[in-house]
Amino acid sequence: MIWCCPACRAALEETGAALACTGCAAQYPLLHGIPDLRVEQDCWIDFDEDRRRALEAGERVARDGLDAAIHHVFRSSRGFDEKRSDYRTRQVLDGVAKCLAQCGDWLKPPMSERGLVLDLGCGPGQMLAAAAQLGRDAVGIDASMEWLVIAKHLAARFGGAPQLAAGLAEQLPIRNGVIAAVISLDVIEHVGDQNAYVQEIRRVLAPGGVFALSTPNRYSLSPEPHVNVWGVGYLPRRFQEPYVQWAAGRSYAFNRLLSVWEAKGFFSRERGFDAKIVFPVIAAHEIANFSDARKKLARIYNRLVEMPALKPLFPLFGAYYRIVGRTLVDRPVRA
Repeated sequence: MIWCCPACRAALEETGAALACTGCAAQYPLLHGIPDLRVEQDCWIDFDEDRRRALEAGERVARDGLDAAIHHVFRSSRGFDEKRSDYRTRQVLDGVAKCLAQCGDWLKPPMSERGLVLDLGCGPGQMLAAAAQLGRDAVGIDASMEWLVIAKHLAARFGGAPQLAAGLAEQLPIRNGVIAAVISLDVIEHVGDQNAYVQEIRRVLAPGGVFALSTPNRYSLSPEPHVNVWGVGYLPRRFQEPYVQWAAGRSYAFNRLLSVWEAKGFFSRERGFDAKIVFPVIAAHEIANFSDARKKLARIYNRLVEMPALKPLFPLFGAYYRIVGRTLVDRPVRA
């Protein structure tokens, strides 16, 4: 078993409908065969409500099918209208092919690494389904048990049976050094304690393990992607929440975009990482969903990205970036 107690990191043993910690005696329930290894802390999700919805999601998959269950998650849990729920359901289902394409591109290093690949913040499981098609042994962690139930069935549709657990990125329920590669897409900006998130990635990765992350850039000329508000990242942190509340009438809790310099600090050699940061072009399948005006801007942006002379300026206005590399083998991992 790769799992450990997220509180004390002692071994776990199965006891019927739960996993029990052999150290602190904590009990972690199993829902649809997925352990709930979350610890109580400030989080964007209500754990009790999420467990109820996870049970409902499993029942809906059995009764109505996977596609209908995904639609229901967007309609009920996320509060989207019918049109937007249809669109987001198609996004999830089409996302498997998009993830598979990325696995042959910038995610080829982690997907080529021998051993377990962890999708940290796996959501509804598109990357896990892509890993199944590639014959990879995968692990999925997400804060939402509801999405993990969906991920289990989506991966199964493509012949996969990944190891899944509900867990928080700041206290991963995974033993030290058992992961060969970590993929974590658009997750770091939502984590409550980003420093702990980075330390946990370092802890669970084997020496020389591969990591690949993506995140929107704090200093971007495009609207903040989670609230569609311009200029959020250029403000001091203490003004971002009230500004978003004023501009969009929405909360900005658990959204903290990082600048390139902040990311470099987290993934420095002193912290045990050999990392590089890359600003990629916007993919054609993403541009296809844009309005005509945004399509023109995106194509201009892609031309700028490919100009070497402008690369030093991209941290000041680029849309998003990737953090890729390996852990250093000569840095001890603190338990």
